[in-house]
Amino acid sequence: MDHGKKAGGFLSGAGALLTCALLVIFTGTAPAQASAAGVNCGDTLTADAALTADLICSDIGLKIDTDGVTLDLGGHTFTGTGITVQAANVTVKNGKIVGTSENGVSVYRPGSDLRAGATLSDVRVVGKDRTTGRTRAQNATLTVNGTPNTCLIEGLTILASTATIEQCTVHGEVNIQDSPEATVSSSTLSNGRLVTDKSGGTYNGTVFDNFPVTVGADSGNDVFQDNLFRNSETALELKGGGPANRRTTFDGNVFMNNSIGLLSTGGFDLTTVKNNVFHGNKTVGFLINQSSAGVNPDPVADNIFFGNGASPRKITDLGGNTVRGGLHVFTGATPQPNLTLARNTGLANGGFLIWAKPGSVVDGGGNRGPCGPKPNPSLTCG
Repeated sequence: MDHGKKAGGFLSGAGALLTCALLVIFTGTAPAQASAAGVNCGDTLTADAALTADLICSDIGLKIDTDGVTLDLGGHTFTGTGITVQAANVTVKNGKIVGTSENGVSVYRPGSDLRAGATLSDVRVVGKDRTTGRTRAQNATLTVNGTPNTCLIEGLTILASTATIEQCTVHGEVNIQDSPEATVSSSTLSNGRLVTDKSGGTYNGTVFDNFPVTVGADSGNDVFQDNLFRNSETALELKGGGPANRRTTFDGNVFMNNSIGLLSTGGFDLTTVKNNVFHGNKTVGFLINQSSAGVNPDPVADNIFFGNGASPRKITDLGGNTVRGGLHVFTGATPQPNLTLARNTGLANGGFLIWAKPGSVVDGGGNRGPCGPKPNPSLTCG
């Protein structure tokens, strides 16, 4: 490994001993170390390495530029400007990284078309404040895993990369751009937000707590399955309009205690919503609010709407109609029957189970709960 300059500069042998002795005599402490088991501040690691103590670097970090290297933090904390990975199949495991600059971990190869790649296993990547300590991957493969107690990410940027987040806790801003293969599973995302653009991802078995999600207009092939979305103003906004034949699917999720559970503002003809539960959302469980919509071959079906609309925000749709209740559909001033509703069930909603402008939906049968406005010959609810 190449040894960089230690914090505080190099001292001659005699001078270092004298300084250390004086510090111990007058302060009772030895100077802070800038190395741990041969790993020094500013090192470029070219072989496996491990920490045996905390490593504190005031204004420098570590670099890994050799494929296959493992850095074992050994349960200790590395503090510095960050760890930069410029190689493939790199593993950093078992410890904590405190970033003093914007990125606590960066995974990329500068000036190269080759992909970098790193696995962060049982690692907590945090910042000294809210503006530091992000994890960033560009043209790379990034895997982050562990347990919710040992895996923590505070801020995440994925650019043109493949990313897998599994059994991890995530806070702060998460941005996924130009990345069609992102996976988040069995994790907890809280106190932040997720924004995707020109991307597609799989989100499974994950809790989004005060963590609103925006699926960008150019995204597609997203699958949200068996997740919990709670405690947000709008839990998930689907802007739609992605490439043709790239559907977004919501299957088996729970939207609970938001103001709006699920909001579609465009491209709903490329969306499947089935088997979800919308419970206790203050304004509406599911709102489709867009100026126009193409024909959607998949019905909104087999969803349960319970106790939504109890304390609405007094919002209106694009046609000026009050929004409140379970499912509210507005798809243009001149409605076309472009969406089928089937076997949806509602109970104790503060409004209708379904509100849909007459002529805008197709009755697929089996909807149980009050529907409006009345009269609405295009929709019958039992």
